[in-house]
Amino acid sequence: MASAVLQLQNVSLQLGQRTVLDQISCSVAAGRVLGVVGPNGAGKSSLLRLLYGELQASQGQVLFHHKAISSYRRAELARQMAVVMQSPMPVFSLTTEQMVMLGLVPHKRWFDPTTSQDYHQLELALLKTGLLALRHKKLAELSGGELQRAFIARALVQNARVLLLDEPTNHLDVHYQHQILQLIRQLNLTIVCCLHDLNLAASYCDDILLLDNGRLQAFGTAQQVLTAERLSQVFQQPCLMLPHAQLERPVIHFYAKKPGEHHG
Repeated sequence: MASAVLQLQNVSLQLGQRTVLDQISCSVAAGRVLGVVGPNGAGKSSLLRLLYGELQASQGQVLFHHKAISSYRRAELARQMAVVMQSPMPVFSLTTEQMVMLGLVPHKRWFDPTTSQDYHQLELALLKTGLLALRHKKLAELSGGELQRAFIARALVQNARVLLLDEPTNHLDVHYQHQILQLIRQLNLTIVCCLHDLNLAASYCDDILLLDNGRLQAFGTAQQVLTAERLSQVFQQPCLMLPHAQLERPVIHFYAKKPGEHHG
């Protein structure tokens, strides 16, 4: 089993009078893709913010390479961990190439020159994300999928070994959803990704963490976590697991409740 890169040990988070996360324990092994799923307001984005140190746990510990996340300096974390938050607001006057080059910032001091190695990193990131032909386009001219790929390219230039993403497929059509997640799978990084779509999570994630009202409902492989009974309870909607001849996993399908039917 690969070594744990990120660990949550009995972590709780209080914001004001509200318990956002309650006694969460899990770990993310090196090179694995963890999908964080659950209803709106379950605590998915807050959990991600704990993992990169933007929020501090009210109780318990967040560990990065077995050290408390709070013991790292911000610059030190930024060199090891890249973050793509939901609907980030880019400077639309920048070109794709200029925005991607911002991934170098954690590795540079003021007035450090851009080196040939830096440009090589840029070329590789643009190539891996399919953006070479769009490098001189303004961000305002990119589609949603292209813009999301540009943020991932910036993370690659950052040269971090851990990538955290909050709803990377949000507002994208089906083609771009799969394109982005296929790209993420090919990066050979340790990845934590919040997702709304359970079928996408089942298809692309090695492990699943299911949250509901800030509480951990299940943690394990997609087959272990995403059961019809559990999903019916968490999402308060009847759920079926439908076998599929071309897929190695069932398709998750929610359907309308009958009059008077209750779940949970």
